[in-house]
Amino acid sequence: MLSACVTVLVLGECGGTFELFSDSATAGPGSLQTATLQAPGGLSASNGGCSGGTGQTDVTTSWNASSTLDAGGNYLVSGYNLLRSSSSSGPYGSAGTVSGSPPPTTYTDTSPSGAATPLAFVASGSGSNALSINTSSYATAPITLSGTVGFEPNALQVTPDGSKLIVAEGAGHQVQIVSTATGAVANTVSIPAVNGTASKPVAVAVSPGGSTAWIVDAANNLVYPLSLTTSTLGGAISVGIQGDPTAMVVTPNGAQVFVADYGSHQVSAISTSNDAVTNIAVGGTTGAPIALAVTPNSGHVYVADQGNNQIDDITTSNDTVSTTIAVPSLADGYVTGGGDPNILAITPNGSKLYVASFGGGSVEDIITSNDSVATTFLLPPGGVLGTPAPNALALTPNGCQLYVNDYDNNKVDLINVSTDTLATTTTAVGQTGDPTGMAVTPNSAAVYVANYYDPSVSVIATSSYTLAETVDMAGGSAPYAIAIAPSSYYYEVTSTHGGFASAPGPPAVYVLGWNVGNWQ
Repeated sequence: MLSACVTVLVLGECGGTFELFSDSATAGPGSLQTATLQAPGGLSASNGGCSGGTGQTDVTTSWNASSTLDAGGNYLVSGYNLLRSSSSSGPYGSAGTVSGSPPPTTYTDTSPSGAATPLAFVASGSGSNALSINTSSYATAPITLSGTVGFEPNALQVTPDGSKLIVAEGAGHQVQIVSTATGAVANTVSIPAVNGTASKPVAVAVSPGGSTAWIVDAANNLVYPLSLTTSTLGGAISVGIQGDPTAMVVTPNGAQVFVADYGSHQVSAISTSNDAVTNIAVGGTTGAPIALAVTPNSGHVYVADQGNNQIDDITTSNDTVSTTIAVPSLADGYVTGGGDPNILAITPNGSKLYVASFGGGSVEDIITSNDSVATTFLLPPGGVLGTPAPNALALTPNGCQLYVNDYDNNKVDLINVSTDTLATTTTAVGQTGDPTGMAVTPNSAAVYVANYYDPSVSVIATSSYTLAETVDMAGGSAPYAIAIAPSSYYYEVTSTHGGFASAPGPPAVYVLGWNVGNWQ
């Protein structure tokens, strides 16, 4: 039986349950109870046809009244920002309250607050502009940047709260911070030259709490922390000698940043608490780490080693390679000599890692519990150049479907995650196509594909695997990178906390909210 406690509800993305965590003295910190999911009014409880519960359901963080708050007063539990306010009608709208001891095991708030249609942001590959697309109406609005004409901007990231768009402009030697509310550049941060070598910011990763953006300067083999509160650049962090940093991820717990150093045959692990760097050798002198993927529990980082046709599994607790997984069959059917893996995607629950090769024309499914290859998917040839050339993977947030861009054949292929099957049909995108960036809406309903040479953005409906819309890019600029803002519905529950057995105290009322980001 639960005693007086603080209650946290976290959505199991693909299943029909909430997970209820209690910090009660009798149940123990972080102990799990299950409550039935009541879909918010007007929203469907459909999981998109996914069976097998592939949504994120694992939370190991203990929850108690003494947990540390960040500067914004937020807790973080398994990737969800849980918002604390002083009353049930706090900054995220009014909500019903549940008080007393113990709180009920089920609670439904039928009036979601903070709901907004997410925007898709598309960067131009041939100019200094970007475009926002309303994912409901498909209405577009230009975002004027000050980058250099060419293959810029290089990368886009939206902060977890959806308020800022971070744009890395390699040839412009700068990062721009755009207000998603207005579509205007709020701040421009220059990345400095080093010993006469101009910077080239090519990758961005945002901390889970949204306070810091990490920027890769590929020209000088450096990483910078950028405060999104003050728009100031922190000290440079060296990553490698020959460098060529190509990819970067932040662990969901925010403790580490991992950078793939292609030319230095290593992955650099940066501690976010003190900027200390641990260099992890990958593949010996022939190692060529080019892509990274991190598990939702922050325990493992997977590395695509293009030079050795293998995947390396790094255990983050000791920053060592624990397992090496050979993926030579990525090339079967089309080329010989190995797969050259260069694209990774991990399911929301961390159970499967998908690996693709631009030159090999296939995708492999690795089971992360034992790091073994389960299935090899040979993508179908296309009508343009024939041999498939996957250059991007996108998993739906509910973990049900994997979409694969085929750059050379202007099509998108679909893999069913639950059944591990490849769809027998494909979806054509664009005319001259060459799909590059790809992103999925928070509710898993649509996939947005940037068609570089069309230039356009294709919208694929995930329910039917058909083309729902084609959005023309204004001014003929070629779409390159794409990112979609989160969609946030906030629900609040109030419960009474009577203190722990070891430290009894007067009751205090806590109002907790949870972000149900994929209910749109």
